[in-house]
Amino acid sequence: MSIIESIGAPLLAVAATLGGGWLVTTRVTDRWDQVKMQRERGLSAAQEFQRLYGEFVAIWKTWNALTSHHTPVTTPEHSGWSCLERATAAEGAIEALMAKLSAERLLSTGEIDLLGGVRQAFKVVRRTIERGEPLDWGSSRVAPYMALKTLSAAMSVLLSTPSRDRSRPTAAQAARAFGQITDNRHEISWIATARGVTAADR
Repeated sequence: MSIIESIGAPLLAVAATLGGGWLVTTRVTDRWDQVKMQRERGLSAAQEFQRLYGEFVAIWKTWNALTSHHTPVTTPEHSGWSCLERATAAEGAIEALMAKLSAERLLSTGEIDLLGGVRQAFKVVRRTIERGEPLDWGSSRVAPYMALKTLSAAMSVLLSTPSRDRSRPTAAQAARAFGQITDNRHEISWIATARGVTAADR
């Protein structure tokens, strides 16, 4: 046996072990980085949603403080115009968040209904401002207000929970989900959707 043969076999074994270890470590690290990145995106979206919920409540309270005359907001000179602008901006940000979620997650029918319900709930304050009426949610037990709180809590949970399915939707799947989220059927069903969320936990 030559010296090359006696050293070559152990060197090949060491090289194979190191190469295999490198491949496994690289795959594990890559997978962990993907999970971490998905978690960070979810937490960022949850923080943005919670900021928008706070903005919704602030607009609502400001608008109600301004609406003693019940006049529709139709011109920039109206004292409620800034509330309308803020409500419209918050509604647009919610819509953008829905588009983002449609592109990042494979959404179930229940999640689509939840997102559609949240989208409709955020339209309430703008529509009320446009009519020049106060948002009459004087009690925490008023059905639309309870629905908003329920949907918002469920939305926060959805956003802060990593998706079980790690694959991303195709463009066609994302477009279909976004179309279902923005479907007008949620205009009449968003309060019922919130009731379904609370019923599911019983």
